[in-house]
Amino acid sequence: MPPQTGAACLQARPGARRRENPRSEMNMKDERPSDLPTGNANVVSLDGWGFLDAPHLSDAQDLAKLDIAECMRLKKALCRKARLLSRAHRLARLGHWEFEVDAGRMLWSEEILDILGFSSTQRTPSAAERAALHTRESWARFDAALEHATTTGEGFQIDVELVRPDGLQRWLTVQGEAETDDDGRVVRVVGIAQDITEHKDIEAALRASERRLQEAQALCSVGNWELERDTAKMTWSIEVFRMFDRPESLGVPDLNEAMCYYAPESLERTRDAFWHAIDTGERCTLEQEVHLHSGEVRHHATVIVPIPDASGRIRRLFGTVQDITDRKRLELERSKQLGHVADLSRRLVMMQERERRRLASELHERASPNLAALQLTISNLASALPPDVLAEVEPLLDDIDGLLADTTAGIREISTELRPATLDHAGLLPALQDYADLFGQRSGIDVTLDIDDFEAALSPNLQSVLFRIVQEALTNCAKHASAGSIRIGLTCHGSELHLLIVDDGIGFEPAVLAEPGSSPGLGLLTMRERAEFVGGRFELTSRPGQGTEIRVSFDLQQDTP
Repeated sequence: MPPQTGAACLQARPGARRRENPRSEMNMKDERPSDLPTGNANVVSLDGWGFLDAPHLSDAQDLAKLDIAECMRLKKALCRKARLLSRAHRLARLGHWEFEVDAGRMLWSEEILDILGFSSTQRTPSAAERAALHTRESWARFDAALEHATTTGEGFQIDVELVRPDGLQRWLTVQGEAETDDDGRVVRVVGIAQDITEHKDIEAALRASERRLQEAQALCSVGNWELERDTAKMTWSIEVFRMFDRPESLGVPDLNEAMCYYAPESLERTRDAFWHAIDTGERCTLEQEVHLHSGEVRHHATVIVPIPDASGRIRRLFGTVQDITDRKRLELERSKQLGHVADLSRRLVMMQERERRRLASELHERASPNLAALQLTISNLASALPPDVLAEVEPLLDDIDGLLADTTAGIREISTELRPATLDHAGLLPALQDYADLFGQRSGIDVTLDIDDFEAALSPNLQSVLFRIVQEALTNCAKHASAGSIRIGLTCHGSELHLLIVDDGIGFEPAVLAEPGSSPGLGLLTMRERAEFVGGRFELTSRPGQGTEIRVSFDLQQDTP
């Protein structure tokens, strides 16, 4: 029996039918039954045969030459291609649609029905039902786009927002193209619809993140910028526009215009920082003085981060800029306050020294002469007594004479502690020598002075500070160090003055002073404060069993009182 031809095969199937519109064959859901009267196989369009990789079918007459095996092969190939296309649509969340202009009928694929929460067996919703799915604004845009396509033949692409019957919100991007007949009249609009809900959610999250970033930048007065090295093109965040008092409508300035905002010194630092970041790939930080068009002066802190490409070449600079004008103003006020406090402290020290000098002078000029006169009076009284009476009271007179001598020595010692006269009349070095001798006699500790080569001229106030620090250090050593010897050195190297006090006592651990519950001794605080009040630096080094070293430094070129 000869093989049947394709045409015979098609005609041999009773009840075989075809659709008037070939595109409705592919899972399209119409608003009416889709079966149409049977037609002749020879009128089948061959426009899509290339899809089946069958180039030998060049016209409809070639169908008559097909045997059953070839028909079955083409059928399988067609089914396979259809399945692949359907799977691709499903994976891409993509569906296709048709709108027949004359009938006013919309056809949806199964994928669109699924995206919008309908059963695959359900018909395409009516126009009223479709309108109810859209938000009012989305339906108005889609309806207008479809109307425009049917009247002008132009395609369109829009995003529409819908609410499924189950209440879920979806976003679709819809594309449409017009098909015309031989007369050029639009008879059909075909297109696709893709679910972009996740994309829209990501966009919304990104916008929210950008909004929070802008709010955070506004709260912190921080903005960010980018600079392309090769094109010199800049981008600014909204906060940078605000900090430079530049309307966004003017756009981002070019690099040369942006540099005009900086004061000359800041401009040079900025250029140097840019090139340093590009040449070395290192992050840079700098402060800049900015002159706004309004005449206001602001201060910015800028961080520059170089961004290399895959080859390691710096192609882009990313940076942040923060408005630190308020901080600069507070720093200036703080500096003024610190200067004021330092000035008050210097005056306090001066008044304290002046009061010490007055008390020492009062003791020396009033108490010492009176004690000497009293001692002389008692001596004269002893000479005037009869021998027998003198013999009886002589032990008492000797005690009185001893008490007067001890009181005189005590007053002299107190006067020296308050303000040694040698310091005012002979200067710091003789005063240190006298005090070291007196301290050695009183405490039994050997004090060595290394001051023979010191010749720098010092102000009276600085001499007083140095003497008081030495005095306090020796007192502390006698109370706590259990030292056998102390060495005091005074040197000057250029404009740097160094005072060094070292003992061989028991030492201690300085870190203990910072622990909760402990407090540094008053003597250490006094020495540190005296040094810092006049712009000096106080350093203390000690180890248990290794003694203690105190080093005080001053810059004589500074305005040290």
